[in-house]
Amino acid sequence: MRPLRLFLLSLFTLGASAAEPAVTKFHPLTETFGPAGAPENLHYLLYLPETYEKETTQKWPLVIFLHGSGERGTEINSVRKNGLPHELDQRGTTPYILIAPQCPANTKWNIANLDGMLSDALKRYRIDTQRVIITGLSLGGFGSWGWACAHPERFAGVIPVCGGIDPAQTVTLKGMPIWGFHGDKDGSVKIEGHLAAIEAAKKNGADVKFTVYPGVGHNSWEKAYAEPELEGWILARVRK
Repeated sequence: MRPLRLFLLSLFTLGASAAEPAVTKFHPLTETFGPAGAPENLHYLLYLPETYEKETTQKWPLVIFLHGSGERGTEINSVRKNGLPHELDQRGTTPYILIAPQCPANTKWNIANLDGMLSDALKRYRIDTQRVIITGLSLGGFGSWGWACAHPERFAGVIPVCGGIDPAQTVTLKGMPIWGFHGDKDGSVKIEGHLAAIEAAKKNGADVKFTVYPGVGHNSWEKAYAEPELEGWILARVRK
């Protein structure tokens, strides 16, 4: 694996002193997973903690982020426009490994390909297999629900943002920690569908938390991934 690409960028303005603090920015690695039988490879961005290379025996939590329909295609850095990659870019640091794959153009998230990518990542990187979280927004919100329902044994928690799923599929999620988000004025993905999935998951024994943003439309991810308690919630999840 190539070395972590983290650079310290000093920001200077007219009249600014060289003593002003620098700001760390990410330059995430672009990696590729070739799923068997798929027409094309699955490319993803990889964010590693700053001390990943130094702490050679430590295993880290993993968060997998699934973007929305607008970031599909072949321009991998478009994945950084919204959601968790955008939030981490602003912070310049992460306490967990983040993998952000890119969905090919004009397709939906393929769970078999994603599952293969996760299996490959567990071999490549020092990941704590008991602390894998799946999250996504819009198309990725549906994808995160679908993947968690199909393979709940792989995840310590799910964070779906403005997504949803057929409530009947949540029968597999007993004990699963879920923190969902939605804007009540979302005109693209109606909140009623997400509420139905949330209620069904709760009835099926999931540990559910649901945050609704009054007056917010489809871009509820801007508030969701900036929630001050979200990172602590992620780090506290351990699969039983």
